[in-house]
Amino acid sequence: MKVRATTLLLAVVAVAWVAQAVRADQLVLWNFNDLNAAADGGVYASSASYRLIGGVTSPGFDFAGSPLDARGALQTTTYPAQGTNPRTAGVVFSVPTTLYRNVVVSFDLRWSNTSSKYVLVQYTVDGTNWMDGARLVAGGGDRWYSQDYGGGPFVLDLTGVAAVNNAPNFAFRVVTDFAPGTSAYEAARSTSTYAPTGTLRFDVVEVQAVPVPEPATMLVLGGGMAALAVMRRRKR
Repeated sequence: MKVRATTLLLAVVAVAWVAQAVRADQLVLWNFNDLNAAADGGVYASSASYRLIGGVTSPGFDFAGSPLDARGALQTTTYPAQGTNPRTAGVVFSVPTTLYRNVVVSFDLRWSNTSSKYVLVQYTVDGTNWMDGARLVAGGGDRWYSQDYGGGPFVLDLTGVAAVNNAPNFAFRVVTDFAPGTSAYEAARSTSTYAPTGTLRFDVVEVQAVPVPEPATMLVLGGGMAALAVMRRRKR
């Protein structure tokens, strides 16, 4: 009976641990439906923030959102002059991943006709050093695009990057970049000319992650395994 009881305890704890390990929590969400800069949901909504960099400005939030969330979006403009300052201008979104792992970033993005065709998604764990995450390429202008141009939001999956786990200074940014192999920006629409007044619009910006298993759960699981081993030895 003791062996059966211990086995049952171990099974229950193991199931609880697995459930905890695979459940993704929303760390932060900006949907801009309330037409302001405050985060709209998530475990770390009160700690999350975003800022404009490289001279970029925002005329506000009262703009049509993505097909996934039609009301409100973050409009940005005033990007660098042609041939200047690649990878420096855009938006930085910051949210701690403390006590979390397997981080996944997603957002919807809209290019205007004259905005930069190429934007770079980067991430940091210390707020200083930035790593390249993905290059996004517009398939045209004045439409909402994601990685597959019309499906779901763009997704940057960082589950295999250990450095972003449990990182209080985690952030990602979306910045404009030159066309590959050149020192010039290319317009999102092939028939347009790049202009600093072009816009990039953001919506449904979200970061999700999986909780790090709680020490108490791991302790109980380890204790159950040890007890089971002892019972098995006694049975022999």
